[in-house]
Amino acid sequence: MTDHPVAFEYMESGTGPALLFLPGSFGTAAGWRAVIGHLGAGYRVVTTSLLGYGATPERRPDGNTTLTQQIDVIDRIVERIGTSPHVVGHSYGGLVALAHALTGRHRPASLLLVEANPLGLLRAAGDLTHYALFEAMTGRYFAAFARGEAEAARHVIDFYGGAGTFEAMPAKVRHYVIATTAVNVRDWSSGTPFEPTAERLRAIAMPTTVVRGEQSHPAMLRIAALLHEVIPRAHLVTIEGGSHFLPSTHPAEVAALVRRQVDATRNA
Repeated sequence: MTDHPVAFEYMESGTGPALLFLPGSFGTAAGWRAVIGHLGAGYRVVTTSLLGYGATPERRPDGNTTLTQQIDVIDRIVERIGTSPHVVGHSYGGLVALAHALTGRHRPASLLLVEANPLGLLRAAGDLTHYALFEAMTGRYFAAFARGEAEAARHVIDFYGGAGTFEAMPAKVRHYVIATTAVNVRDWSSGTPFEPTAERLRAIAMPTTVVRGEQSHPAMLRIAALLHEVIPRAHLVTIEGGSHFLPSTHPAEVAALVRRQVDATRNA
């Protein structure tokens, strides 16, 4: 256990195998509500928000280029849980879950990576064509943010979900995205330098499920395929008709995968 207290959002309910849900950028614990509603009883469910979102304070400076602070928070949450949880991460939360599994002080019981976006994996694998798609989007996004455009995050939301996704969001969600855009910029500066090589990813020994949406962005489909190829015990699942925001659009399917992963680990 580390000595210095660090504040983080923490909510827990139920008994059984421990599950830790990590939301993506612009997200809070509430983003997992529908998935958790489909899980049923028999699980110890822990939810949180990543740095700068929900009730978890921001600790990263502008221009931060490391995931160290995020990984430290996950370690402290695991210490509070008191046992190795099954970690379920969406988007940037999946990237953080992957980085924590590689470098954190505590290893998870298993990983369920839902549309995880370690874009540096593309560069590490030499896939500069798909990586360039991220670069083009973030170039427009960061330029719009620097100009002070309130809806700069439209670029990243529509990149993942398709044109019109930002506009179709409920007003409350759009307002939260706008309010936390500066936090998301830190997510990008922190997560982009993370470039796990195939050799490093082969060291992941825990059961892993990689989940992607059938209609996801081509670069995201490629990332999922690479994760499946190099993580030794990884299973790849493609959710029919799904895109990036699977916890919201396909919560029953995601919940079923969580149950299957826990059961498989329990019976191994």
